[in-house]
Amino acid sequence: MALEGELDIATAPLLIDAVVRALAARRPRLDLDVAALTFCDAAGVHALLQARRICRVHCAGFRLVGVRPGLGRILVLLRLTDLLTSPAEPVGSGAGAGSPDPLHASSPPSRLPFPARLPLPMESMS
Repeated sequence: MALEGELDIATAPLLIDAVVRALAARRPRLDLDVAALTFCDAAGVHALLQARRICRVHCAGFRLVGVRPGLGRILVLLRLTDLLTSPAEPVGSGAGAGSPDPLHASSPPSRLPFPARLPLPMESMS
């Protein structure tokens, strides 16, 4: 099954419906090709996890195919690479997508420079 466009709160239910319909045909495995996804938010990631859960209930295999660097970074930061991708295909490998900047599951998540202590707001002297 190939996904394209945006996977968000508006389209996540469509994915779940499509997964249920695909598994009703008693498929032994569901590969989601996400190479053409242009956006995926928290609701989209939740839908991917829900799709995986539905596959498990139906004793069907599940994996993401064509994970591009943007989605790959999200999966690495959320530590979901092992849950959603095949061990043979590193996240961001762009299988079928020709991704120029692969992100491998073994690379550490990027760190944002947060201060050790946040400055306190100035209190007015009255």
